[in-house]
Formats: sequence, structure tokens, C-alpha cells
Amino acid sequence: MIRSVLRLLLAAGMAGAVSVAVIGETTVNDSPFSASFDPALGLPGIRSLYVTSGGRRVELDGAPIERQDGEFLLRVYRTVDGRRAEIRIGSGPEGSVRLEFAVTPKGEFEKLGVEFEIGSAEGFYGLMERVVQGAQGASWAPCMTEALNLRGQIVDLYTLPTVSIYAPFFVSSSGYGVYIESDYPGTYRFGTGADRRTAPTQMTIEQEGPALSLLLLPGPTPLGAVQRYARLTGPSRVPPRFLFEPGRWRDEVWDLPAFYDGTPYAGPYNSMVVEDALMMEALGIPCSWMVVDRPWAAGTFGYGDMLPDPVRFPDLRGMVGWLKERGIATLLWVGPWVMDGQRDVAMTSGYDVGLTLPYLPNAALLDFTNSEAAAWWADELRPLFDLGIAGFKLDRGEEKPPDGQLFRGAYHDETPYREGHNAFPLWFARAAEAAANAAGAEDFVLFYRAGWPGMSRITASWGGDTDPSSWGLRSAIIAVQRAAVLNVPVWGSDTGGYNARPPREVLARWLAFSAFTPIMEVGPTANLAPWSWLPDASADVLGPSGYSFLTVYDRELLAVWSFYAQLHSALAGTTYALAQQAHDTGTPIVRPMVLAYPDRPEYVDTWDQYLYGPDLLVRPVWEEGRTQVDVSVPPGAWIDAWTGTRYIGPATVTVDAPLHMIPILVREGGAIDLGDLPGRWAEALARVARPPSLAAGAAGIP
Repeated sequence: MIRSVLRLLLAAGMAGAVSVAVIGETTVNDSPFSASFDPALGLPGIRSLYVTSGGRRVELDGAPIERQDGEFLLRVYRTVDGRRAEIRIGSGPEGSVRLEFAVTPKGEFEKLGVEFEIGSAEGFYGLMERVVQGAQGASWAPCMTEALNLRGQIVDLYTLPTVSIYAPFFVSSSGYGVYIESDYPGTYRFGTGADRRTAPTQMTIEQEGPALSLLLLPGPTPLGAVQRYARLTGPSRVPPRFLFEPGRWRDEVWDLPAFYDGTPYAGPYNSMVVEDALMMEALGIPCSWMVVDRPWAAGTFGYGDMLPDPVRFPDLRGMVGWLKERGIATLLWVGPWVMDGQRDVAMTSGYDVGLTLPYLPNAALLDFTNSEAAAWWADELRPLFDLGIAGFKLDRGEEKPPDGQLFRGAYHDETPYREGHNAFPLWFARAAEAAANAAGAEDFVLFYRAGWPGMSRITASWGGDTDPSSWGLRSAIIAVQRAAVLNVPVWGSDTGGYNARPPREVLARWLAFSAFTPIMEVGPTANLAPWSWLPDASADVLGPSGYSFLTVYDRELLAVWSFYAQLHSALAGTTYALAQQAHDTGTPIVRPMVLAYPDRPEYVDTWDQYLYGPDLLVRPVWEEGRTQVDVSVPPGAWIDAWTGTRYIGPATVTVDAPLHMIPILVREGGAIDLGDLPGRWAEALARVARPPSLAAGAAGIP
């Protein structure tokens, strides 16, 4: 037990000599301060603690002025500029070692730092969903080399939109994890080299806030450390089973007078939603849920007063019921602000944060630390629950909270804006969960693009507004693995990316990748579908005037969609069971190779393949123009799901990967049987051979 390891065995030091305290086999050196932990724990050695102030590093000055030994170690120092510095080391939850460091007095934006010694071949994984911190476009910059391993990166842990799952936690390939117990921003440097303020064998964490409190989590493997973190911050929620079936959304829907093929439509439900439902059913594309995104309301920004827009949705309640009869659940977009009349009430009642949003000056950002504000908001949401919707798509919560620097102040519960910036999305999610509970909603799902420790208790996640390009797909392949490390096991991406029509090759590859993520959400694909591409991609701006009726019916893409949607649906039971395992044990659904095979050094930097559960190895193809790829076969016997070829690992093999094929290896003797994939593909091609008629389906709508 950690407590017995930390029991003081010796506190000795001859006059004039350096004082050393020994805890089990762990040594704390007093002058200068450093610590090395019991080798059995596999934890990194601490070289020093310090303060960063105005870009300079303020060290501890010599020997401690106070020391105490017992169930925890206390050392009190002076810094070189004369301040009091306290260090505590003791046992923490989940078998961890807790280190606490505080300096008095401390400036508001000063940081408390800790420097670790790391191995020359160590890899680091976690902290954030995006590939690199900063403007999210940097995460899909062409020719970038950064990937899953954070080594060599500097990360300022500060939540940014829209690829926005963050957590102050990472795991090392050596088997330990580090979790900072704080919502304040921090800076992490992973062996970045002497010219970037950290030597290649040094790792530093510099944390804002009144104190630095961190947990060192022993593994003894990387997966073991991830499981400990998950138990600390989870358990992750197991959403309703329908979410593990394929889903669909468009960024914006209009109630057009005709479907894409010119078939007139004058029914009571939104024509684009009806078109999606009828076409997917006719083409053999399973769909169990749809997202109705903003704008769906009649007021300002398509969200005013949360009243359905009678032009877009003449009968939203009836449409939700019609979809439910077809086995499709409806999710509705919700943001953390209110507008129009609701805004006036919120501001008059003091329910808002008290800031003007940069490009929504007529909106009130709600202060969810105010229990009265959260309860009022829940009452305002009740009519939406009464429509029969099955979930909320929570959005934008990470974009709007004040940063605490340009906008100073505190929330209702006196949390400083700076401290609350990273945590605001979690508050938003908790308020939405409370609203659903108050409304008596059952099997209700919350779906969110932001994350912070504890979020997976409440929501499933999607990967934000990813670029519709091959490099955007690359970033999504990394994101699902980062999310897995951060205890966000139920994750999906906007298949095809966001904001434009992706190249057809990218969409085909993305559909295959999404089939092997827990959530397969297809869209928005420029508000179009592969049965209704416009001839010129530059003209893919479908407006309320409707389709041009010069659309392209892309049989191959539709076959790929139908094939992989059916495959994802066939795996839904397996995925649901894996989600339950993630809830119970903290073992993620998607497993980076370094987690699954920590004893294989070749996997420290591997990111382009992963395990889906214990028995499926997936190698998504993201590179444009590739028809063959290399696959690293892990130890054991594996079967190529497409060809039946048997491989014995460890080995590297080259496999064919034409446009419709994603390389898949199935563990021999495992529980997964994907069936005859070439036969399934032939059936998919046959299903979409001819464009179905929408007239008959539309005629059956009341």
C-alpha cells in the first residue's frame, strides 16, 4: 500500500551535511529539494520545484526551514526572493502519490512548477483531443509530423474551440500517469530540448492557481494508469443503445418544396429530414438517430426563445413522432446562452455571467454556478422534452466563457473567471443533465464536443469542427485515441469533416474509419448527401431556394456508406458491451497500440492503427491516393478480415486497400466474426444500383 511505502523509516543528517529523508525505498533530498520514488511504483523522479514569475524561474533557497515526517512529509523552504514555500508528499487515491506545493505570497498569474526526469525513449499521451494546441487548423496542417505522442511538444492547457476535449492528465509509455487536481490553466513541456526551455530528458509542468496539487498514478502499465484515472474521474456513462447505431445530421435544414430528385413535397414535416430518412431506408443505410442542429428556432440566430421555427419545422412534434415510428431518435441542438425574451429575463434576474458575447451581443451567457439560474433554464427547456426528443447536442460551451485576463471577475459561486474557463463546459453539461432529470427524461443522451475531467460521467462526445480533408481525417484518427486515454470512451467525429463537401476519397475513407469508432455520425457533408452532390464542389452551398436538380448520384460512395453503416450496426452490441466495460473498469473501447502492447517499443510512436476492443485491429487509410498500406501485426495470430490470410506477429505486412476497404485484422480465437466482407460489399453495390423513388415514401406521410 502507498501509505506503508510513505511511512518514515529514517530522517538523518550529520551536522553540516545534506539532510535526507528515506520513505521505504523512496528518497527525498532536502538540499536542494528532489525526490525519487520507490522503483516498484515506476514513477518519475522529481528534480525540483519552482515558481515562474515574469518569464523567470524562482528556485527554492537551500535547505528547508521546517521539516515534518509522518504519514506525509512536509518541507518548508524560502524561495530565493524570500517567500515561504511548502511541500507535502503523501498517499493519494487509487494508490497514487500526492504532491502539494504552495508559495506565499503568490502573484495571480505566476505559475508553480515541477520538473521531472524522464527517459530518452519515453512517450506521453493525453492532455487534449487535438493534435497540437493552438488554432485548431494547426492540427490538420499539411505535412505536419506531430501525432499521438506528445514528446517534443509544449502544451498550454487552456480550452479552445472546437476540438475541445481537454484534461490535466497524461500517461507515459513507462507506465505511470500524472493528474493535476486543478481547473486552472497550466503549461506542459515534454522533453522539448534545451532551446525550448526543457532538456530532452526533462519534463516540466507549470500550473496557475493558488497551489499545485498533482497525483502520480502508478500503472504498472500505461493502461493501468489510464484505468486508475478513469476510476478517479469516471465512471463513464453508458448511453442508450441507439447511440451505438449509425446516425445522421446536416448543419442546416430547410423545408423545401421538393426532394433532391424533383419529387414535389408538401407534407407537414421538414423535407430534408424526410428525404434523409426515406433515402437511407431505401438504400439499406441503417440510421437510429438524427441531430436537428441550429437554426431550429424562430428567433434570433435560430435559437430565440427556443420556439420551433414554423417555416423550417411546421410540425416539429409530429416529425419527432414520425421519426420515432421509423426507429429514429431525435437530438436537438442546445447552447449555453439564451436570446430574445429569455435573454431579458436572464439579465434582469442576474442569471447571466454579465458579459457581452463577442459576436452575439444580444445573447446572455448563463452562469451555471447559480443554482437559481440553472433551475430557471431547466424550466425553459421543459417544452423541448415534451416534444419527445431523445437527447441534446450540447454546443459552444467552450467558446464563450471569459478568459479571466481580458475579462476579470468571478462567477456567482465566486469561482474566478480564470479558474472557471476550463470547467465551464462541465458546468453546462451538469445543468443539462439536471434539466433532463427534472423533466423525467428516460434513456436521454447528451452529446458534446467539449470535455473536462468528469464530463464522461454525463455526456458522449464528438470531435468538433474537423477539416473536411485527408489531414482532417488524420487528426480524427489521433483524436479518438487521445479521447480514449482521457476517459472519453464514447466518441465519434463528423464523418467527412465540417464546413464543406469533402473530396469523395476522403469521405469514403472517413466512413470506413467511423464504422470503427463508438459513434458513427455521418454529416454534415455540406448539407448534401452522396445521392445529391452538386456537379461542382465549389457550388456546394445549398440554400433555401433548394436543389438545382442537376445533382450527382454517387453509387460507389453510397455503397461505401451502406456497407460501413451496416457493419457498424452489426458491431453495436459489441460496442455497447465495451462501453459497459469502460464504465466498470476504465478500459477504453478504442485502445492505442502503446496501451495494448506496452512492452513493444515500436508502438511508442504508432498512431495510424489501433485496437477496437481486444479482438479487432483497424488501420484507417487517410493518405490520398494510397491503395496499399503497411500494418504492424501484434504478437499472436491474426486473420485478415477481407482475405482470410493468417498472420503471426510481431510482423509488418503490406495489405491492399482499395477505396472501399479499410484494413482489419481479427484476433484468432477472439469473439468477433465480421462475416463475408467481400460478399457484404457486393450486396451493398447491388442495394444502391439505382436511385430509389421518393414519391411512394412521401405519399405515406400523413
